Amino acid sequence: MKLKSKTSLIRNILPAMILVTMLLVSKQTSAQAEFTTWGNMTGIRVDNQLMEFSTSLAIVNKNDRTWRTRKEGQTIDFKRDGQEKQFSYEMRDIKWTNYIESTGKGEAQVEVSFSSPTDTLIKGAYFTVDLPEEFGTETEFRLISPDKIGLRDIRSNFSDAGYKAPAKGIIVESPTRKIEINFTEPTEVIIKTEDSLNPEIRLNFVLASGEVEAGKTYANTFTIKATGEIDTSPLNLKVYPDQEGDKFDGIGGNFRLQNPETDPQVIDYSLENLRVSWSRVEMPWREWHQNENEDPLEEARKGNLHPKVKEAMEMAQRLDKKGIPVILAAWFAPNWAIIGEPFKGKHPDGTMGNSLDLSKEEKIYNSLTSYIKFLKEEYGVKTVMFSFNESDLGIDVRQTAEEHNELIKELGKKFRSEGLETKFLLGDTADANGWDFTTLASTDPEAIPFIGGVSFHSWRGWTRENLIKWADISNRVNAPLFVGEGSIDAGAWRYPQIFEEPTYALDEIDVYLKILRTATPLTILQWQLTADYSPLSGGGIFGNDEDELYPTQRFYNLEQLGSTPKGLFAIPINKDKEAVTAAAFGDKSKGSYAIHLVNKGATRNVKLTGLPDSVNNMEIYLTNKENSYKKTKTVEVKNGEVNFELEGASYVSLFSKD
Repeated sequence: MKLKSKTSLIRNILPAMILVTMLLVSKQTSAQAEFTTWGNMTGIRVDNQLMEFSTSLAIVNKNDRTWRTRKEGQTIDFKRDGQEKQFSYEMRDIKWTNYIESTGKGEAQVEVSFSSPTDTLIKGAYFTVDLPEEFGTETEFRLISPDKIGLRDIRSNFSDAGYKAPAKGIIVESPTRKIEINFTEPTEVIIKTEDSLNPEIRLNFVLASGEVEAGKTYANTFTIKATGEIDTSPLNLKVYPDQEGDKFDGIGGNFRLQNPETDPQVIDYSLENLRVSWSRVEMPWREWHQNENEDPLEEARKGNLHPKVKEAMEMAQRLDKKGIPVILAAWFAPNWAIIGEPFKGKHPDGTMGNSLDLSKEEKIYNSLTSYIKFLKEEYGVKTVMFSFNESDLGIDVRQTAEEHNELIKELGKKFRSEGLETKFLLGDTADANGWDFTTLASTDPEAIPFIGGVSFHSWRGWTRENLIKWADISNRVNAPLFVGEGSIDAGAWRYPQIFEEPTYALDEIDVYLKILRTATPLTILQWQLTADYSPLSGGGIFGNDEDELYPTQRFYNLEQLGSTPKGLFAIPINKDKEAVTAAAFGDKSKGSYAIHLVNKGATRNVKLTGLPDSVNNMEIYLTNKENSYKKTKTVEVKNGEVNFELEGASYVSLFSKD
């Protein structure tokens, strides 16, 4: 619940009733339109059923090169103004705005505009709608034309367009779906489709073409109404408790300290209200050993400790004292330890970051070892594992697969010679796509003894194929899999209001369940349980000084997932609906089970079978935009079967009741 830092009592019942009525009306119309974090719509919900389609903004230059809004493809700003979601973009020199607002049941309004700082010649600028597979070969189109048109209206710059004159709207209808789009300003409509058994239909609405004047704003407003069949057919689930797989310890968290004013309150709240099973803390290596010619361990023992190092070590100590294992990750290397000047962004050859200066290998190994040694002797922290953060990408330190393998072997030997049991987090890659970075080390018998875990970050690439590869790597080295950084949009810190959108919260937990089901990691370490990417808001976080600190829907998702009893095993679960993502855990010896479901479709009845006879009751918990980790009911299990209603557009968990 949001708590205003300053509230006033409502003394009059009538104004209170009006206020409640306004809030109810607002809730009925809110979150109907769904969209990505970069502003492309994914559909409109009708009775919790997502009527899918995909929008984008595109500009095609005179040489036929296209720029289209996509994940991390442009500079973005996002703000909320009441029910309106406001996206601002920069694509090359072109500035775009894209305002999305739910205006009624199954209806949304999209206001699009763009301008160029200079006179330029383009082939076209479009608002685009891509239709899903429900719009197949039987799809029909009906154009809503102006009452009359002039000769100039018939001219077109698009030789492949079948319809040249402007329209006021279009209706596209298939046997199960209908979408109607009306425009404030008549505009040219281009319908593109591939002639196949499963046609892909694209609707391009022209905002401008030809000569674009400097400083002139080109705009149009599109009202989109989506209707169709609501799929409320029952969902059948079956678990296989005899096939116990990898353990799941629960959720973990990253604790990289970056915001001294707002981090402490988020960390306190998270540690008090979440069962945090694992932690990943920064090793500020650059600050630990700034002067190449000094012995950092000797300086630290004299009390010469950089404040950032001291704070990071105290953070690790706090977590260790709570019994939370600590993984150290290094971002920035000291200047003396890298080749060239510290570099952010992309080099001309496309690489990022800086390589380590391996001519100073011994000094580098001594420096890293000394940090872990001091953390142990002064703060009592046993560092379980170490990694360079996203070194496959070169977010700061860049390594090749060969260098990654050599580091594990050589530094691993150094750790042992110094009496340290610290192992390595293999990979710790920027995305799930980066599995190939681990191949050499995961097949090197000299490296394997020093590998304590395998890690990828979930920002991108969580396809089933990639997840299976990570599970295979974990099995190959006989070490647990970690999701070292868990979330879904690495650029969202630039537009943090997106974190409070129900769509973001549901998408994030949906990805987590997909990962848990297929890759079966030991834990997912949320990025972060600090003020950065925080699952909390208010208290000055993201500039919100109006509210006191409060948990968002994302926090309650973490709390619900983290309530899975520690050490349960991943077990298979089958389902017969694509709209639902499922992950299951159990331990037959304890008679303890947890079933997690994300339903992106409509509300439907569920039959879950396969539970052991020892399970008599299950408690159901619900998190969505209206409910926050709420226990809704206890249901009886008979002959291994349980029946219940699954709320649409929600995250639902079932826990066996002792």
